[in-house]
Amino acid sequence: MTEKNNQTLELHPLCTYFPRMSDDEFSALKENIQLNGQTHPIYTLDGMILDGGNRYRALCELGIEPVVVEYTGTNPTQFILSSNLHRRHLTQGQSAAIVSASQSWINAQASAPASTTASLDSTSARAKQSGVGQRTQQLADKLIKEAPAELVKEVIDGKKSLNKAIKEISPPKPIAPKPDPVPADAQVADGSYEAPLDGIVDGQPGAIDNHALLQIIESDDRISASIDEIKKLTELNRVLNQRINELNIEKEEAVKVANYWKEQFLKIEAAFNTQAQGDSQ
Repeated sequence: MTEKNNQTLELHPLCTYFPRMSDDEFSALKENIQLNGQTHPIYTLDGMILDGGNRYRALCELGIEPVVVEYTGTNPTQFILSSNLHRRHLTQGQSAAIVSASQSWINAQASAPASTTASLDSTSARAKQSGVGQRTQQLADKLIKEAPAELVKEVIDGKKSLNKAIKEISPPKPIAPKPDPVPADAQVADGSYEAPLDGIVDGQPGAIDNHALLQIIESDDRISASIDEIKKLTELNRVLNQRINELNIEKEEAVKVANYWKEQFLKIEAAFNTQAQGDSQ
């Protein structure tokens, strides 16, 4: 907001979770508004811009009085996510981080209705809203809870990938040293031995470190994407086979009609020849 643009409305915290337009995108928006006018209103909540921050800035720079509408719904989080999440060119990591950050903000509001805070209170609900796998959404939740605000903003703005940011806040665990040879007095009667308690990593034998977990998660997302693609191709194959069957039926009907008219022609030709022979006699 600058004095030059005479902007008096600030952005609502929920609006700030979406990355600002690039210079080229903003220039295109200004040109479109200058040619066609304002086609969508600026929605405000509590005197702040809930949706339409880029439009508001463009209108102010063009000297056009913005059309402002106060949001009167009961779930501003759902409103702004539905309005912006899937019409922007966002990566899966950005979408997941935005949804997680939005839910974290609304949970922190003491005056928020219970129905609002419960709308995205599970990982599966947040993943469905952001359009990503649950593994990716879990990483985004971890980012919002544990990462500094600067790192979260880098992910939301698309300057750093979600996986890279997670690696920064979760460095791989050091490799545990190999256990010493089992002393003779640790062996039991059947020839086996009891492992020392200090050989257990984090209370779980063979615990997976964060680096290995990230590799598993990335593979899981690729598998999910492959399964979705297979489903699409299977459905396309079904539609094509159905069309082929329909065309075969149409072909059989056309052949029957052609044979019918061929028989009619032969009958007419035979009758004509018979009549011609009778006339000649």
